Amino acid sequence: MKTSLRHSFRPARAATMPPGKSCVLIVEDQRALSEMLTSMVKKAWQCTVLTAYSLAEANALLEQHGHEIFAAVCDANLPDAPYGEVFELIAAKHIPAIALTGTITKDIRNMMTQGLIVDYVLKKGLPSFEYAVQWLSRLIRNAGLKVLVADDSPSSLEVIRRMLSMQGLNVQIAHNGREALAVLAAQPDIKLALVDYNMPVVDGFEFVTEARRTMGKERLAIIGISGENHSDISARFLKHGANDFMSKPYSFEEMTCRVNQNLEMLELVDRLHHLANVDSLTGLYNRRHFFEQGGIRHGFAKNAAKPVVVAMLDIDYFKSINDRFGHANGDIVIRFVADYLRKHFPDALVARIGGEEFALFSESHTVEVLRPRLEAFRELLPLNTAEGIPEEIKVTISIGIHGGHDDNLNALLHVADQRLYEAKAQGRNRLVG
Repeated sequence: MKTSLRHSFRPARAATMPPGKSCVLIVEDQRALSEMLTSMVKKAWQCTVLTAYSLAEANALLEQHGHEIFAAVCDANLPDAPYGEVFELIAAKHIPAIALTGTITKDIRNMMTQGLIVDYVLKKGLPSFEYAVQWLSRLIRNAGLKVLVADDSPSSLEVIRRMLSMQGLNVQIAHNGREALAVLAAQPDIKLALVDYNMPVVDGFEFVTEARRTMGKERLAIIGISGENHSDISARFLKHGANDFMSKPYSFEEMTCRVNQNLEMLELVDRLHHLANVDSLTGLYNRRHFFEQGGIRHGFAKNAAKPVVVAMLDIDYFKSINDRFGHANGDIVIRFVADYLRKHFPDALVARIGGEEFALFSESHTVEVLRPRLEAFRELLPLNTAEGIPEEIKVTISIGIHGGHDDNLNALLHVADQRLYEAKAQGRNRLVG
């Protein structure tokens, strides 16, 4: 049985369109521009692109495919719709739209305020269309992202909720700081909070202080909001730990820019964290992350008087594989074993700690439970071959396992490593421990 590795190693958080939404609608009467934008969208997202050159054609596509369309990019001035009438049709289908326009007019800005479009793009060459594609990417990444809005004014809450929902965000509502903290505790996957200063029970400053006790700026972005005309409020929000600040009244454009900027900052931090902690060849955690997180998890287990289990795993005769079949095939073997480990031990901390060597840590199971699982993994491995490497390569692995209440992670790993060497000395392709 061959196992394909083609799609096994993706970034930690790959953005995809929501289920059932597979199309982007482009409405542009200049065919050259339409074709260029279509090509750029397809290249970025490999999705279906529906194109129309008039209001009538757009209406027909919306009637037929409206439920499949995720977002739209449309010219604000079409031959049969010179005043942006196309956006009313699109908004009726609850589809976010980006306007292409030659000039910024009051009408265009009003369309944003009315919720007909999420943004506009000036038609000034390739950079403009790149911005439109980036906006589509932002909308796709927003799908499912949770945002918390805390404000004691029902009208303000509704305005912000509508603005954020237009961008595809999942908006959670709170009417004071205490309620907002409860929502945050119940839903720690919230990425962004917009918090008014002047709220009853717990105000905006207190909310930020309490939220920062458990969630740093790399996990939760906070935008403070205030309608009070005091110059020190923005500084106080930032000193309490907020990422940003807005004064009421604010425009839809300003909120959109600030929300997007903060979400992109979180994504950048997430990418940097991914690069720092994940092995680029396999997608498993790297040595640094294993010892850092393993040490923390070992400390918690020790305090709770729980035994932990570690295993050291090494691909047999790996140097011979590299020498005989080349390093490219050696890399495929490493990825193959890593992918197999990931699938068999989703409940453990698994890492590539160097070369052809891997480590496993678990505080959830005893040695008696993990030993037969590791044996099954070892026995199944040679029965599978990785796609793209010579069939003469038969991948086997040696394993050393140890569990107990040792003082630290290094002590556990030392014993497991000794047992790994015993497995090698006894002929390889076996488990000792």
